[in-house]
Amino acid sequence: MIKKEYRIKYKYGDTLKIKPISDIHYGNTYCDVDAFRRFLAEDGDNVYYLGIGDLYDSILPSDLRYVKHGDALEGTAVIDHGINDMCNILEPYKDRIIGLGRGNHESQLIKRHGTDSIERTCEKLEVSNLGYSGLLKLVMSEETGRTRTVVIRYHHGWGGGSRTQGADLTKFSKDIQYWPADVFLYGHVHRKQADRIPHMGLSGLKLYPRPRILCICGTFLKTYSDNEDSTYSEEKGYPPVEVGGLTLNIKPNSSWCDIWVDL
Repeated sequence: MIKKEYRIKYKYGDTLKIKPISDIHYGNTYCDVDAFRRFLAEDGDNVYYLGIGDLYDSILPSDLRYVKHGDALEGTAVIDHGINDMCNILEPYKDRIIGLGRGNHESQLIKRHGTDSIERTCEKLEVSNLGYSGLLKLVMSEETGRTRTVVIRYHHGWGGGSRTQGADLTKFSKDIQYWPADVFLYGHVHRKQADRIPHMGLSGLKLYPRPRILCICGTFLKTYSDNEDSTYSEEKGYPPVEVGGLTLNIKPNSSWCDIWVDL
């Protein structure tokens, strides 16, 4: 598990935005690359990015899950091809990338083929490798010297996808009790959902609202094809999910921070 501190300077009244990069599955035919590019570019200033895994699809012909119609990469050095493409996409934002994490697809690539595509991507972009899970201490400093701190617990996620609206929220909500964090980010199940759990903080002897925010961070992999070829999700009978990601908004205030999610 990674423990990392990341510092951001802000002016009073600013809203800082964190965009989790989750389950892109680049290299899969059904990855919506155009939607991913728009997601990265749509907010402008005060936007930061946090990768939580499955940036790459990483399913090669030797993998039992491989199907030719699902492979969008060309040539023989397909891993290198994918890394170069992704670095070109992320290059304009690298100064605001907090780090990139690993998912189960990248972990399988390491086990089967002995190469770490996330580490190689991080090296090329000169950003931090966040591993599979971790605690991120986000320290926001105002010009006056006042600071506000938000702790983010991120994990790529686990278990199979669900077929009901609330099952994944319930699954991940059980994780919240174990970690000293304000925001919890999960991926893997490809849903885009958020929940707000009431919680109180203590400043001196004054109580103030400090709710915990749970986010399932979405995907850019389409659930269904538009022809006779079938996707993995289609064959497993998973319900369609919305392509896209969410935005975590953090606005420091006089007592702590206002935090909300745009889906």
